[in-house]
Amino acid sequence: MSIPQNHLVCDLQLDISRYDQLRHAIDQHAIVSATDEHGTIVEVNDKFCSICGYNRDELIGQNHRIVKSGVHSDSLYNEMWATITSGNVWQGTVCNRKKDGGFYWVEATIVPILNEVGQPWRYISIRTDITALKQAHEKLELELGRTQALLEALGEGVFGVNALGICTFINPAALAMLGYEQDDILGKDSHQFFRCTFDPGFQTPEEDCSVCGTLKDGIPRKTDDNNLFRKDGGILPVSLSVSPIGSRDGGWGAVAVFRDLTRRKTMEAGLIAARDEAQAANKAKSLFLSNMSHELRTPLNAILGFGQLLEVDPTLTSDQSDSVQEITHAGRHLLELVNEVLDLARIESGRLAHTLSTVVLDELVNECLSLTTPLAASRGICFTLPAVSGCTLHTDRTHLKQALVNLLSNAVKYNCPNGEILLEYEMSDERCIRIHVRDTGGY
Repeated sequence: MSIPQNHLVCDLQLDISRYDQLRHAIDQHAIVSATDEHGTIVEVNDKFCSICGYNRDELIGQNHRIVKSGVHSDSLYNEMWATITSGNVWQGTVCNRKKDGGFYWVEATIVPILNEVGQPWRYISIRTDITALKQAHEKLELELGRTQALLEALGEGVFGVNALGICTFINPAALAMLGYEQDDILGKDSHQFFRCTFDPGFQTPEEDCSVCGTLKDGIPRKTDDNNLFRKDGGILPVSLSVSPIGSRDGGWGAVAVFRDLTRRKTMEAGLIAARDEAQAANKAKSLFLSNMSHELRTPLNAILGFGQLLEVDPTLTSDQSDSVQEITHAGRHLLELVNEVLDLARIESGRLAHTLSTVVLDELVNECLSLTTPLAASRGICFTLPAVSGCTLHTDRTHLKQALVNLLSNAVKYNCPNGEILLEYEMSDERCIRIHVRDTGGY
């Protein structure tokens, strides 16, 4: 049965239309060229011309070496040519050169078309432009290289684990501090090696481990009081910072950064020992002062007792009575000094007690003046006193008197001869009075 001519024409037109559609689709994505058996270009598509910068007339009749970049060694092209001339398909990544000298990268597939005797007579090359991908990959490799260099130069230890806790990288500083080799750690469960623990006496369970905790919940952790186990079984005190990487859906990994605190811990232990030693020495000093004060008061009280007996002896001459009074006055002054030492010891030991009572200020001041006037008179120093205040104070009489006598005594000692000491009262409010002791100064 014969096929009508118009049917053949319709089928041919339909096949041509489908071919044109397929070619258009390929042209939108792929860089296509065809060469003869010698590598001379016989056909290129628009995308080939667009990316390389040559027009079609400049390419047709030229050897495909017109876009050779020189980036690759001759071995690549020799292997490519050997593959396709033997009738096999070749695939690979190639860098080509544009007309303006710029480079572009392609993923290429070269398919030989065989003749009736099985020999290649055409080579069809279909390429995909991967220049942007290649540049991004090179940039990523550069950043990875910088990061790797930083990790290797970093003085702190760094290791990373995946979502299963398997160690995926560790830097040289960490290996040196922990005493491991890289092959000992990579691909192994990090917790079984490092066993992050707060107590050096035992291994922390995984639920209390900082790294394992971050792997579970993706929450960063930081501590200045952690310990890692060294390969030799020793303990390395560290400050540890753990940060999550990845995502909740994909599973959390973690990066741990740690710093060796051995030196700081040693210094802290030394400071604590020094503090304890100083406290012990201070306690011993306070005890010595307290005991010595008590020991001095015993013979001093005897001296004052016998002095008081002599003061009432009617057989003493006037000069002898004056001498006895000097002895008793000096003895009382020495007793006050001993009491001050005893109070100092009590202050340092935290055992100083206050006895509060009602004190008439004017009477207390007169007592203090009677103790300091003789020394002031010997240097020609006079006192200028305030008017009678009529104030009564609720205070510790002994300590207030001791403080005021010290102020007046210092004003006498460090004043110039024939100087002046001014005593003043200042009522800062109804519940408080301020006592000023001023002198005219030394030389």
